Amino acid sequence: MMSSAKLLRRTFGSRAVGERLGAAAAVALSAAPVPTLSVASCRASTADRPTTRSFAAAAASPAAAKKKKGKDASAGGDDDGGASSGLSYKERKEATKQKRRDAWDRKQDRLERLKTRRDHAPKDVLKGKFRSWWEGEQQYHDVLRREAKREGKPWRVRVAVMVERLPVVTPDVEPWEREYYDLRDYLMSFGKEYPEETGFMFAPDKPEDHIIPSDEELLAGLPFTPAPRETEADATGEVRTRDRQLKERVYLALRTDAEGNLSGPRWTLPSALARTDETLLSVAERAVAESVGKDLTTWCPSNAPMAVNFRKYGKGLSPEFAGGYFGEKIFYYRIQYDQEDVDEGALKAEDYGWLTRGEMTERVKEERGEHQAKFFHYML
Repeated sequence: MMSSAKLLRRTFGSRAVGERLGAAAAVALSAAPVPTLSVASCRASTADRPTTRSFAAAAASPAAAKKKKGKDASAGGDDDGGASSGLSYKERKEATKQKRRDAWDRKQDRLERLKTRRDHAPKDVLKGKFRSWWEGEQQYHDVLRREAKREGKPWRVRVAVMVERLPVVTPDVEPWEREYYDLRDYLMSFGKEYPEETGFMFAPDKPEDHIIPSDEELLAGLPFTPAPRETEADATGEVRTRDRQLKERVYLALRTDAEGNLSGPRWTLPSALARTDETLLSVAERAVAESVGKDLTTWCPSNAPMAVNFRKYGKGLSPEFAGGYFGEKIFYYRIQYDQEDVDEGALKAEDYGWLTRGEMTERVKEERGEHQAKFFHYML
């Protein structure tokens, strides 16, 4: 512990002054009387302090009791509406369950009121269906690869062609779209309003200025007669013409037995087996020319195929057609119609037609089943 002389010397900065002040302080302390404590003084000093009994009495006061009651009510919650003290355990449990039931009913009522919101609509339904089909297709292809490797048989390469005629007219407008267009045209008929002092305002509008003509009235005012959106082929059901289903894409389909099926001809796409000295695109062009003649000209936007499918040679094929191969890898090309038409004299098929995706899918489903129909649905 630091002495008083050292403390004073450090405070005042002089050794002599610190020593003199330290000596004086020591004399003063030695001369001062030392206080003594007695039992009476201790009792007197502790008499004013509250004892344990006084604390208990203060806690039992009305103000403290009221404060404790409020604290207990806030801590215990109001699940039972403040009447839990008079209820049994089973009654309190039943009351809590009823409260949860009421909350659930309120939530369901709110969801029913908000039923039209997009957040409550099921999402990714079509994507989930496609993924389930695609994963099964991939697993099936892997099984065929392993089986062909185990048997030591090679694959044939076939190229199939989707000859596509694009839509000729715009699709029909939905009712809600028609209502939107009518409302937009009506609002645009009023134009913009400017302050009168600018001089930009036109003459006041008349009621007839806001009458929106219908499509029929607009067509009647044209100097020519537009072609109908529904053709004669649509009315008669003729499919051997491109002048049908003008609002949709149609594809050239053939009913042929060129794929070697013993069951007879079936609906499929123009196709041909690839040779060793050909590219896939050249095989696609040859497949169209050999199937429907050379008059039909097409345009291919890409050198790459769009899809591939595996076909295993089974008991429904003749041994001469199989030729020791395990099956076919079919590569599908999408090419677009350019001009001219099918040469029926050079047609190497029992029948042909320009079919929509739905029509092609239905024919494949009737002949080959649901699985192959889904393949054509997703591909087309």
